[in-house]
Amino acid sequence: MMSNKDVGTILVDAHVHVYDCFDIDDLLSAALRNFKHAAANMGLADNFTGVLLLSETSRDNWFSQASTAGRLKCWRIEPVQENLVMQAELLNNTTEKNIIYIMAGRQIATAEGIELLALITGRSFEDGLSVEDSLTAVREQDAIPVLPWAVGKWLGKRGKILSGLLKAEAGSDLCIGDNSGRPVFWRNPSHFKQARAIVMPLLPGSDPLPLAGETERVGRFGFSLQGKLGPSQPATDLKCLLREKGLKVKAYGRLETPWNFVINQIRLRKA
Repeated sequence: MMSNKDVGTILVDAHVHVYDCFDIDDLLSAALRNFKHAAANMGLADNFTGVLLLSETSRDNWFSQASTAGRLKCWRIEPVQENLVMQAELLNNTTEKNIIYIMAGRQIATAEGIELLALITGRSFEDGLSVEDSLTAVREQDAIPVLPWAVGKWLGKRGKILSGLLKAEAGSDLCIGDNSGRPVFWRNPSHFKQARAIVMPLLPGSDPLPLAGETERVGRFGFSLQGKLGPSQPATDLKCLLREKGLKVKAYGRLETPWNFVINQIRLRKA
C-alpha cells in the first residue's frame, strides 16, 4: 500500500489538440509554465507530474509522428515503454528534470453531433456512429470515455439526448469534460449539475483552438489528483487512478472572459 509520504500530485490537461499551426516547443514550454503556475497556487512548488491527454480527430495524427520528432529547439520527445505515451523533456543546463507525459487519445464525432473523447488510447475510431455505439467502441479499446462541453453542442435536441445518456450511464465509467473556452457567463451548465448529482467525474482540459497563440492555453486548465505514475507504464497507472471508485479530482484554471470568447468565435469563422 502506498504511504502518505509516497503519494504525489498529478496535474492533467485532459483535452489537448496539436494543430499544424502550433510550434511544439512553444506548446510544451507553455504547458510547463502553466503546470508550474497551477502547482505554485496549490503550494506544491515543483513537486508534481504533468500530463497532456491528446484528443486527436480523424484528420489528425501528430502522436503517431511524434516518435520521430526527437530533439527540438528546447525539448526532446521520446517514447517510453508503453506505446501510448511520449515523454517530453526540457533541454537545459540545470539539474532540474522537467518532464511532461503526452498520452495518445481521440475525439469522435457522433451521428447526433455530440463530441466524445476516447482518452489514453492509441486506437482510431469511426466518426458518424451513434453515441451509444461510439461509447461501446471506446470501451472495447479500454479507453476513458469523456463527453466534453462544446459551444452550442449541449443545447436543444442534442442537450436532451445528452441528459438521457447521463441518466442511463449513472454509475458507469463515463466522465464529463470541461474546457477553458467556456465563458464565465456560461458558468454552470445544467448537464454539469446532472453529472454531479450522479457523482460522475468532471475532467477539465484546455481544448486549444486552431489559431495562432492558442499554444499558450495548453496546461492552463485541467485537474489534479493524488497518485504516482511509474516511468514504465504511466498510462496504465493513470487509467487505474481515473477508474477508482470515489475518484476525487480538483479542477484548476479560469474560464474565458466574455470579450475573448467573442473574439475567438469571430477568429474561428474567419480562419
